[in-house]
Formats: sequence, structure tokens, C-alpha cells
Amino acid sequence: MTARVENRSRQRGIALPMALWVAMGLALLAAGIATTAERAINRQIGADQIAVARALLETGLSQGVMLAVHPDPTRRLPANGTPLSVAEPEGTLTLWLWDEAGRLDLNRTPSARLLAVAGAVLPAADLSALTQALQRRRQTGEPWHSVLELGSALSPDGFARLYPCLTVHGPAMADGKLRLSAMAPGLRARWPGLAGLRDAGDAAALAGLGLMPGGPPSSLFTLRVAARTPEGALATTEAVVWITIQGTQAFRILEWREPAPEISLMEEAS
Repeated sequence: MTARVENRSRQRGIALPMALWVAMGLALLAAGIATTAERAINRQIGADQIAVARALLETGLSQGVMLAVHPDPTRRLPANGTPLSVAEPEGTLTLWLWDEAGRLDLNRTPSARLLAVAGAVLPAADLSALTQALQRRRQTGEPWHSVLELGSALSPDGFARLYPCLTVHGPAMADGKLRLSAMAPGLRARWPGLAGLRDAGDAAALAGLGLMPGGPPSSLFTLRVAARTPEGALATTEAVVWITIQGTQAFRILEWREPAPEISLMEEAS
């Protein structure tokens, strides 16, 4: 009789922890299912918001093109990288515009001038890598088709610093010269010899520095767009845009970069 009681007590002693273990397992399983479902819902909400932000990019592209050539100069988007924020019902747009005529052309600007500017913003290792990359391309005659190709030669930070002042779409008629009026302030401040120039309208003196005072109205720009929804979803893109009226087509996109590359503007990197 005593043995039976001890056996039953032992069984109850085993059954109680087992029941607790099973209950705990079921609770954890239920919590896991709830968490997984919540994450799935959040992912769907996040995906929906990103889709809204990406749709906003098209609105930003259209607005940026219109503002780039707005007939009223006071409403025109500055083509020197100055940001402009625009409120839309679906979120906020931030636009940046650069005139390709005011940027260093990897294919046309003399290497010495390009490296002189780069030396003011790049560390020694990146400057050496840039020098080698330029020499290799110039010697083989292989052109740069996109500034993004340079990203593999430089560190991420070095590329972010130099990228905003580079192009491969500089005007052919400029022969590698930059348009002074189209240059971003940070690039102008670092251009060799420009600070000591007495007359910024002296075409001959500017030509000696690899610059030109002006030219025909610009039609080739890089437009950067960032779209953010009220929930915080962010989408970015950059487009090299050639503004030309050909039938019903107001512009052509020569390059599309999505997401937009990370950049560090020269004014910020000072």
C-alpha cells in the first residue's frame, strides 16, 4: 500500500512540471505566432509606405524638371545643389539640382585640374587611387560612362565627398571647361587660382583657369529627389535629365540611379 502511494506521488511530481512545461510551451508558441503576425503586418505597412514614397519620386521628377527651367527666375530651382523642400499630400519632397556644365567631367577635364580639386577633399589613399584610375582610363582611351564607375576605386567616404562635383555629361563644346555661373559654391571655393582672380568676368583669365563665364541656357542637369511619407518611409533617386522639347516629350533621362548614392556636399565636408 505504501509503495502504491509513493508511486502515485512520484507520478504527480513528474506530471506537474510536465504540465507546466507544456503550458509554457503553448504560451511561447502563441506569443511567437502573434509576434510573427505583427511583424508581417508591419512589413506590409512598411512595403505600402515605401510604395507611396517611390510613387512620390515621379512627382518630384516632374516638379524638378519644371522648376529647372521655370520662366520666372525667382521661382527657378537653383542648379548648384541648394535643396528645396516641397510639401505634397502624400509626403514631403526634397529636390536638388546640379547643372552638368558646372561639374568636373571625368572624360574631358584635364587630370591636373581634376586632381587639384580632389586633393582638397580626399585623403591621400583616395587621391592616389583616383590618380591611378584616371591614368588608366586616359592611357587606354576607355571613357567613363557613369560617375558611379569610380565608386569601386575610392572608399565610400571619399566617393561621397567627390561625387557631387563630377559628371560624364559635360557639354562637348566646352572642351572640358566648367561654366563659372553653374558651379556649386563648394567647388568654386576650391578651384585653383579662382580666389585670386580680380575680375570674374575676364573671359581670357577664366579660360586660363579652365573656366568660362557663361554660355547658352543649360539643358542638361542632375536632379536628385528624396520622398518621405508622414510615417517615415524614404525613397531616393537621381536622374541625369536632358531637357528638350521633341514633340510631346519634354525631357529625356540619360541615367537613372535608384536609390540615389550617398553624398557629402563640399559645403558640409569643409
